[in-house]
Amino acid sequence: KPRVTLSCLMNRMLERRSLLLPTDWEEPIPMEELLEFATPATGEHLEALEDHVDTDFVIADDVVDIVEKAMANQQREGRKSVDVPIVKLVAAGSGAALQLVPLADEIVKISGTELPNILYIGTASFDRTDKYHLTTKLFRAMGCEIRRLDVSEEADVPTETEMRECVLDWADIIMCSGGNTLHALIRWKDVGLDLMIKEASLKGTVLCGSSSGAGVWFRLLHTDSLRPDNMKNREALLNELNEHELGDWEYTKISGLGYMNAMFVPHYNSTGSNGRKRAEDVAALLQEDPSIPVIGVENNAALFVIGNEAYCFSGDDEDTCHLIVSDENGEVLSTPLNITAANAVPADKLLELPQYKGCIDVDKRRLQRE
Repeated sequence: KPRVTLSCLMNRMLERRSLLLPTDWEEPIPMEELLEFATPATGEHLEALEDHVDTDFVIADDVVDIVEKAMANQQREGRKSVDVPIVKLVAAGSGAALQLVPLADEIVKISGTELPNILYIGTASFDRTDKYHLTTKLFRAMGCEIRRLDVSEEADVPTETEMRECVLDWADIIMCSGGNTLHALIRWKDVGLDLMIKEASLKGTVLCGSSSGAGVWFRLLHTDSLRPDNMKNREALLNELNEHELGDWEYTKISGLGYMNAMFVPHYNSTGSNGRKRAEDVAALLQEDPSIPVIGVENNAALFVIGNEAYCFSGDDEDTCHLIVSDENGEVLSTPLNITAANAVPADKLLELPQYKGCIDVDKRRLQRE
C-alpha cells in the first residue's frame, strides 16, 4: 500500500466526528488538553518536519574549545582566578530510566545540591501535561522544585527575559523530555532556546535528557521523528491508521546540538513499531557512512559526561551503553562500555575503541548485516 501522507492524515482527522479515547494513561490530563485531541494543533508543523531532516542544528561544537581556552588561561596565570566551565551531560536511553531511583539519585548528585531546581522542557512531547507529570514524578517525590518551560506552541512562549531567568539564573538541572526530536530542535532554534541552553551548560547546569531529549546533546542522533504517530495528539491518529500505516516509516539520522561528536541511539535494545531493531538499523547506517562513532544507550541506562570524564550508569544493573564503530574492514562492531563512575575515562577518549584494550572488558560482537 502507498505510504499515507500527513496532509491526507490531517484531512481524515478533520472529517472525524468522534474519538475513542484510551484508558491506560499513567498520569492525569487537563481537560483543556483532552478537548484538543480531536484535532492535532501541530498538524501543519508536522507536515513540514521532513524538510528539516538535513537542517544543521549544531551550536555547541565549540564548547570543548571554550573549556580548553579557559584551562589554558588558568594555567598561564598560575592561579584559579579564571573559572573553568564544567559541562555536565546526562543521556538516558528512555524516559523510564528517569523513574529508576539509583539513576535519579546520580543525576541529583552531579548537580552539586541536595534538592536541585529542575527546569522541565517538554517540547519534544509537545508540552503535554501528562508527559510532564510522568517524567518528573520521581524528582517531585524527592522534594525537588520543578518549573515548566513551554515553547512548543508560539502562543505559550515566554518573553526572552523570562526564559533567561529560568534557564540561566534559576535552574540547576535542565531536563528534556523524549518525543519528537525534530519538532523540539526546530522550536528551540526559532525561539533562541538552544543558545540559552548552551550558555547554561557553560555555567555548570546539568543538561539531562531521555530518549530524544538525550539525543539533542550529540552531533547526530538516530530518531523516529518521522513516525506517523510521533505527534502531539497521537490518540486521534491511532483511531485513524491501520497497523500497516502505523508501521510504515523509517528511522532517520538528523543533527543535534553538537556537545559530543558522535551519533546517539536511544532505546538501543528495542524494536520500533516498524518492526526494525535499532541496533540493526544503526549497523546499516554505519556501513553506509563509517565516519562517525555511535553511542547506543539501552532503555534503563544513561551516559554521564562530567567535564572531561565519562561513564555509564545502569539503573537496573542490567542495561548499559555501547560504542558502535566500523573497523578498517568495514565490519560493524558493538562494544559494551563497562565504565562506572569509579573508573571514568576521559571524554575525549570515550570514542576511541582501541583505548579500552587491557583496561576494561571489551566484548566485541558482530552485528547483523543488512
